[in-house]
Amino acid sequence: MDIVTSFSLLNNSHDAIVEAINKIDEKIAPPSLLLVYFSEDYDCNILQATLTEHYPNTPFLACSSCQGFMTEEGYIKGHGLALWAINDIVGAYGTSIISSNNSMFNIARQAILKAINNSGRIGESPALILLHATPGSEEEVIRGIEDVVGKNIAIIGGSAADDNVEGKWHIFNQEQQTQQGIGISVFYPNCEISFSFHSGYAATEYSAIATKVRGRDVIELDHQPAADVYQKWIQQKFEINSSIINESSLNPLGRLVGTIHDLPYFKLAHPLMVTQTNGLKMFASIIEGERLYFMTGTDERLITRAGRVITATNGIKLNPIGGLTIYCAGCMLKVQQRMKEVAVYVNIAMHNKPFVCPFTFGEQGQFITGENAHGNLMISAVVFHRD
Repeated sequence: MDIVTSFSLLNNSHDAIVEAINKIDEKIAPPSLLLVYFSEDYDCNILQATLTEHYPNTPFLACSSCQGFMTEEGYIKGHGLALWAINDIVGAYGTSIISSNNSMFNIARQAILKAINNSGRIGESPALILLHATPGSEEEVIRGIEDVVGKNIAIIGGSAADDNVEGKWHIFNQEQQTQQGIGISVFYPNCEISFSFHSGYAATEYSAIATKVRGRDVIELDHQPAADVYQKWIQQKFEINSSIINESSLNPLGRLVGTIHDLPYFKLAHPLMVTQTNGLKMFASIIEGERLYFMTGTDERLITRAGRVITATNGIKLNPIGGLTIYCAGCMLKVQQRMKEVAVYVNIAMHNKPFVCPFTFGEQGQFITGENAHGNLMISAVVFHRD
């Protein structure tokens, strides 16, 4: 069993995907599964057609990434595409894309069933589910997947992204492509796998109850306009309907998930903007009645935590073959000038084994307690390793 990566920085869509494919072919036999991460300005029709022609028997799943990606060769800024390939003649893999913006719970059920069917392991639960949905209903998608396979199967992934939050994201596989829907890959690998999902932020003394919520808009905190409360906490004033992604990236809102050794851990929600009604539009859904904690982070934590998250999988101690890492686009943009350092920490944690890391608009992972969740400003990682 082998894992390899490649990338191309060429501007032309056909030339770029051919260059990346040729590099893969030099390293590995025909892949059992191919993952593709690419910039928003590549032509998905060309990428899809070229991959399908070259790998007619290989399932693949592709997802757009924000302003670059990482591999074991380092941080790639801006324009480019990356391939991650696994050759596993004993294992099984399948992908699916379902395009829709209605009843995402039911669409997720269809997507996971289709991916399992495409893997040839009908009736058998996968060891791992990789999720790449378009932003908006990730919590509902997770519930739909779990309704089919149960809550014990690890879901890792990241929401499709573009460069400037303009809806230019895409996902596709060998059968379909969409800007509104769900992409899934199921893994039945012939190796051990380990996971980790962390935020790296700490709660401050400030918190409030979400007393009025509409979808992903938090309208009131403790019966006061949510934006007023948040701006008091962060000690900044924001314009209505203007992005506050960068300003809020070190101070998201946290929801308590549980405790480990008496230490609390959180899933995060990233404020996107102040709404016309003086609420907060978020990148994750908030449940009315939840207590939201004002979280704090530092640039140094954002730079070093990716390596710590991978090390926390424990799989790194067991002869790693390779891995996947999902790193929040908001965090990347906050420390973009130091992302080469992030790549170094990930490489050290991975023992320089092949990995790929897109920058996403929402992260999915499994906490140490076994709960699958969607959050923001998080890092999700999976390590494939030999016994």
